[in-house]
Amino acid sequence: MKRYLLAHDLGTSGNKATLFSTEGRLEKSATVGYDSHFFNNNWAEQNPEDWWRAVAESTRVVMGGAGSAHVDPGEIAAICFSGQMMGCLCVDAKGRPLRPHLLYCDQRAVAEEARILSNIDAREFYRIVGHRASASYSAAKLMWVQKHEPELYARTHKMLHAKDWLNFKLTGVLASEYSDASGTNLLDLQSLAWSPKLVQAAGLDADKLPRLLSSTDVVGELTREAAEALGLKAGIPVVAGAGDGVCAAGWATSGHDEPKLGVY
Repeated sequence: MKRYLLAHDLGTSGNKATLFSTEGRLEKSATVGYDSHFFNNNWAEQNPEDWWRAVAESTRVVMGGAGSAHVDPGEIAAICFSGQMMGCLCVDAKGRPLRPHLLYCDQRAVAEEARILSNIDAREFYRIVGHRASASYSAAKLMWVQKHEPELYARTHKMLHAKDWLNFKLTGVLASEYSDASGTNLLDLQSLAWSPKLVQAAGLDADKLPRLLSSTDVVGELTREAAEALGLKAGIPVVAGAGDGVCAAGWATSGHDEPKLGVY
């Protein structure tokens, strides 16, 4: 029996599903798009349910849509995501989105960026997190929600990134991992833990940040409900994955040849 890795790249304009053989050959690929909503000059949001629809549709295509050979769900060894970084998705304790996702390019939180730097020296900030403070990053976005949508912030159980929420949809587990956490302006790069000093400077609640895993850790197994939606088999391991920029940089510096293209 052949074995495949089902990989998803959750981008800004769509989700790309790919099947790789366990030897590293790209066998099949399909992309399903979704909309971004730009308004108020520099605000940018997406509907998380659009991601889920795109993931389900693209998965079904690569597993045996029209014009392509059928792949047995039992041949899928693992599922993994890369995804857009530096966003902010507020979910309740059941993982349900409380508002649209704030994209990385959303710049509404400029005042919150300034507030962070009023509470901590910029050099100290950079020493901890390895980035400058910016409205682009997740911390300032969550601060904006806290200030302008306080009732929603109070109901927020966790702040997730895009691919983290898809991992939740697959497994029922709320978690993130180090690469996406590095794009929040809240991760201590030395300890690989949420920085109490940066959380305090942002005036946020640390318990709203998810637990952190390594990119290669298994988040959980595909639930029966998710398996039915995707046309897969329950119990498939779902790996934590990483931010898309980190994945791209890792491949570019790995010394590997380009993957061999198969049937699309």
